[in-house]
Amino acid sequence: MTQLHRNCGPSAALGQEGASVNTEQIKDTVRRRYGAFAATGGAEGTGCGPASGAGCDVGVYDPEQLAVVPAGALRLSRGCGNPTRLGMIGPGDTVIDLGCGGGIDVILAAHQVGPSGTVIGVDFAPEMLQHATCNIAEAGLAERDIRLHLADLADTGLPDGCADVIISNCVINVCPDKDAVYREAYRLLRPGGRLAISDVMLTEALPANLDTAFQETWAGCLGGAVPEQRYFDMVRAAGFHAVTVAGDKPLSAEVLDHMSVCPGPQFTPKPARADLAAVQGKVTSIKFTALKLGIAKAARHRMTDERMLVGRCVGKVAARGDYFFVAFFDRSGADPVELR
Repeated sequence: MTQLHRNCGPSAALGQEGASVNTEQIKDTVRRRYGAFAATGGAEGTGCGPASGAGCDVGVYDPEQLAVVPAGALRLSRGCGNPTRLGMIGPGDTVIDLGCGGGIDVILAAHQVGPSGTVIGVDFAPEMLQHATCNIAEAGLAERDIRLHLADLADTGLPDGCADVIISNCVINVCPDKDAVYREAYRLLRPGGRLAISDVMLTEALPANLDTAFQETWAGCLGGAVPEQRYFDMVRAAGFHAVTVAGDKPLSAEVLDHMSVCPGPQFTPKPARADLAAVQGKVTSIKFTALKLGIAKAARHRMTDERMLVGRCVGKVAARGDYFFVAFFDRSGADPVELR
């Protein structure tokens, strides 16, 4: 049954974006923008890109998936991908969606985990969670074990090791303390837990003047965007392994224009046209997965063979009763797969 919990305590951590970033001020700005957007009921389209497309990639949500999602959840979706399509969610799993918004990925994850699973949506905008509650009910899932939690993504207040999978869709990039968010994600996952993320990153570091220009207004999905290498360094520093890129799509000029004012031009100041032109071709939507190594219940994983392929690595499973240990090693002769 859908439940709403609250934990709005601010995170004391300052992200690797640097001491010049006022973490709490940025969080308040983002919270107000997305709260105001939710109060309007959202906009057409399923992402910050043009209304005719779905997020950054046209077709990231299958027609079968869209058929089970209420219109209200679609209008509030500001994602850049579809983490529920990354193959990390199975029946009976407990899934946490960091930055769940109006609930589109919560609803899709609920269908994947089935009646025996649990989905927890976390967001720091109460207006979003109010809509998510209605959307979940409209989707016919009110009696499922779905919980909505009002909290800072870097300090959710949820128990240690409570999740099998953590997903997030174009939300962590707007957080000024990404390293703290990934440490929190690692804490929340059980040993053997999986991460499935869609987010916006830079392909290279920007000149200091551009960084400053975007950060001064925390411009849409650009204000908090960092270079890929720096982003993945934060993921690994939190403790994750086998960080594997599943998709990488540079943003077109049209999508970049829309995402620079996400969740909408009436809520976020538009960057200077010259600044946007300077980052054309340097902003990309990336989908990736990662693992928290350790001993996990075999029932939580859909293992059909004694080996699990992850990028250029193979996990070899050593059965120990109801448990198994996943150890990763290089697989020689593998087809080239980009592993960051």
